[in-house]
Amino acid sequence: MAQQGYPPPQGYPPQQGYPAPQQGYPPQQGYPPQQGYPPQQGYPPQQGYPPQQGYPPQQGYPPQQGYPPQQGYPPQTGYPPQQGYPPQQGYPPQQGYPPQQGYPPQQGYPPQQGYPPQQGFPPQQGYPPQQGQMGPGAISFYTTATPPLTKQELERDANGLRKAMKGFGTDEAALIEILCKRTPDQAPHIAHTYKAQFGKDLLKDLESECGGNLKKVMSLLAQSLVEVDAICLREAMVGAEGEKGFGTDEDALIEILVGRTNAEILAIKNAYKTKYGKDLERDIQSEVSGDFRRLLTAILTANRDESGSGYDVNADVEAFYKAGVGKMGTDEGAFISLLVNRPDAHLRAVFTAYHQKYSQTMENVVKKEFSGDLERAILSLVRSVGSQAWHIANLFEKSMAGMGTKDIKLIRLTVRHRDPKVMAQVKQAYQQQFGKSLYSRVEGETSGDYKKALLACIGT
Repeated sequence: MAQQGYPPPQGYPPQQGYPAPQQGYPPQQGYPPQQGYPPQQGYPPQQGYPPQQGYPPQQGYPPQQGYPPQQGYPPQTGYPPQQGYPPQQGYPPQQGYPPQQGYPPQQGYPPQQGYPPQQGFPPQQGYPPQQGQMGPGAISFYTTATPPLTKQELERDANGLRKAMKGFGTDEAALIEILCKRTPDQAPHIAHTYKAQFGKDLLKDLESECGGNLKKVMSLLAQSLVEVDAICLREAMVGAEGEKGFGTDEDALIEILVGRTNAEILAIKNAYKTKYGKDLERDIQSEVSGDFRRLLTAILTANRDESGSGYDVNADVEAFYKAGVGKMGTDEGAFISLLVNRPDAHLRAVFTAYHQKYSQTMENVVKKEFSGDLERAILSLVRSVGSQAWHIANLFEKSMAGMGTKDIKLIRLTVRHRDPKVMAQVKQAYQQQFGKSLYSRVEGETSGDYKKALLACIGT
């Protein structure tokens, strides 16, 4: 893949007005100008970035002649256009919902000092990121700006779900129409209303009424994203049925933990503790070993500097060189420390300067210096720093490439990234890389109600 560096900063559209203020949604002081790609002004110009002779192709992906210019990314004045995001038929426009008397206060949902405690939901301290915590290199998949549902809409959804599962047989189409077309921050409130109205647990009802891959999709959709991450991490270590001995899914650990903000890591650890009564860091350390364990432990400390300033690019270029290509053997600790503790925007500048000075991309360096789980984890870090949407699009392709579809991975990626503002960017990146839509790719790999559920989450 002949790559002229990461996508040229000049191609990014102006970030003014992103996101458009929602009524009642508090200003996000300290947030980056965008929740997609950070501004890259001030970094070394990437013109003349030397081509990467010998860059090995990524099996299963079409040749990438450089990262395609990203002028085609959705204009980010407001959230990216959500073409094809399923309309919420039958519901009134969601601008300016009235106060929801009798339901947990949702004015200005969600407050940016962490979500308010929700009766029946795990405490979400540290979730979403606090004002001022996120630097220009960080985006949060937990922070959304979709408006809350009114009390009447929540009751309508709860009644629709109950009707779909009550009596003989299950109306899977109705379940898909409701749950798959709601955003991640709306779904937990539907589950809360369901329990308040019928005295029943929505998750248990879905698990008893659905089967196979559809059951997995629906059960995850009924929970908050931070709970989904905690569940998927637990299953990566002990299996879906909670039985030891099946082996650890290292790729799932990497996928969920790499590229997260400090606040997200803290929220995941808290949710894991609340749900399972266990310490996530200790459980992961018992499942992995060596430098891979060292890397995951460093990520779980949630100590990344997200300020985006105060580091010497040239000094870190030399530090990477001396830890890898410039010495006999590899100083794994130095690599891990630099990648885990430096701001993303700074690392992008370092990778660019490294390539200009030594005519090697950081990906090539990693492939030469590392192997196994550690190599995959560090490559994920490097790619996530370059573009999270690009990286996630690659993960989607990997879940479907080759013999057979990796359904658990595909479900996990779809449910975790289904928020419209995230999915719009992932679909754009997928189209640019692979020359086809993510929707059509998933449509060709799945079938039945399972396919309908995934496609409803992705949107055309």
